[in-house]
Amino acid sequence: MALRVALGLPKWTPNIVLMKIAGQEVLSEKIKRLAAQFFIRQLANGVHSPIYDQNCNPSIKLIKRDEDLFEEVVYKEFQDYHIIATDASKSHSFTSIAGISNLQSFVYRIHPINSIFTAEALAICQALDELSVTDKNLLLLTDSYSVLQALKCLTIKSPKVIHRLAGKILVRKNFHQRISLVWTPGHSLIHWNEKADLLAKTVTESHPLLEWIAYEDIISRYQTISLQKTNLSFQHSKYQESIGDIPAMFTLTPWLKNRREDIIIARLLTRMIITPALLHRFGLHNYPRCQICNRDNNIEHIILFCSKYSNHRSILYAKLNFDPQLCSSLKAFFQNAVSDKRHLRILLQSLKSFDIY
Repeated sequence: MALRVALGLPKWTPNIVLMKIAGQEVLSEKIKRLAAQFFIRQLANGVHSPIYDQNCNPSIKLIKRDEDLFEEVVYKEFQDYHIIATDASKSHSFTSIAGISNLQSFVYRIHPINSIFTAEALAICQALDELSVTDKNLLLLTDSYSVLQALKCLTIKSPKVIHRLAGKILVRKNFHQRISLVWTPGHSLIHWNEKADLLAKTVTESHPLLEWIAYEDIISRYQTISLQKTNLSFQHSKYQESIGDIPAMFTLTPWLKNRREDIIIARLLTRMIITPALLHRFGLHNYPRCQICNRDNNIEHIILFCSKYSNHRSILYAKLNFDPQLCSSLKAFFQNAVSDKRHLRILLQSLKSFDIY
């Protein structure tokens, strides 16, 4: 009911169509995902979770200032530091992390569920474990500004991989070892970053697998799968053939100016715009046929065929630069009409000519 009110759709809108245009999960799948999400989060929290009967340690708050430096500045300001560069790569084949210093390097495959954000943070964690030295301060170069920002704004709700990274930094800080994290722009010919980037992209099946998956990425993947089930349910329904692959409304909202336009487009795409034929279908109108053409007076007839609107139709096609022969069905017409902002705005401006409000 809430979705129908939010989208301005009538109560007889089919649930499958409603979920598709709203871009929402089926309720049963969402309940399963939220239950799994809670369970995964508690596992990730470990002994800090309320489900464990143990005292929690106070949360760590660690703020490190990141600096936007190029390589020449690094050498001027940090000559006595041990330099480590890290990077991550995500492709269709592999997700990998890499780190390099002037002494050694590493490359690992990680689970593809991990996001590139997780991979970049994990690369820094691994570099602290494998590439650090005890007799020098450390300078860590990364091209992931988002990781540094997340570390700077550390809270109890920060991703677990950021808490893990903060913990490793704190351990070394307690041993009076300074660690400077510096953001270096990617693909800017800074040779440390270029070497780490190249190393991450050379990963193969033979490289060792680092068994780490961020629970946030598991939850995100679970939600993606749940939404895919909504799309599959629609594609296998009887409405796919008549309505076509309607977009989710949130993809069109940036092009719409107000709620009235949201409602009109949602009703058009779902074929739930109020017409005599639709009202007759639900027993709310006595005569479903067009008085001029003597055909079912539905939205398809009004926009594509009714002789009453032939002049307005020609003007609309000219503005949209549409070939009428290629838009012989309402499904084809709407797929083109909502394909970009310009077409959508022209359609909305022309609807009054078709007595659609």
